[in-house]
Amino acid sequence: MYNPILKKEQSISPRAETLWKKSNECSYKSYQKYIKKKGKDKYVLTLIDLLYISNFKGGNATINEEEYIINQKLTKYSEILKLIHNEFKEVKLFELEKEQLGKFYRLIESICDLTENLETKIDGFSVSYLSALLNSYFPNLIPILDRRVLINSRLVEKEDIYQGQIKSIRKFYKLLIMRISI
Repeated sequence: MYNPILKKEQSISPRAETLWKKSNECSYKSYQKYIKKKGKDKYVLTLIDLLYISNFKGGNATINEEEYIINQKLTKYSEILKLIHNEFKEVKLFELEKEQLGKFYRLIESICDLTENLETKIDGFSVSYLSALLNSYFPNLIPILDRRVLINSRLVEKEDIYQGQIKSIRKFYKLLIMRISI
């Protein structure tokens, strides 16, 4: 596939395809089963949730804080998860009305802010990992913020990329949501 941003042909390597298939068929589905087993405490996040997401996303991120500190910080994340659920229930992203999109995006922004706030930031848990967690809870509402998706949807420019990674990936979340919701 030709990538206009990187100005070269890109094909999906068999290794990448295998990793994606394994991740999607095993890690992602295992996490969704875990979420269902949580029952009435479904939106109460713990270190276990972060470990599932780290396993799904792969890469080099390592959660580098004590479990009790992480669980304390995650209470704020859990509160916003509950707000998203209460406000949007089983709605799909493309079904949101214009007024709902504004409120939806404000909730996404507020939960993303937690990954940067000194009191709630968790070492090794970035916005891209948070987006995978959000997608696991709301698969039809919240997309995963992923460099491949952003590049192939032509939302980024060449200057937004450094060594194959998107420099400030968070700033593209609203653009991605708007692109999908139209």
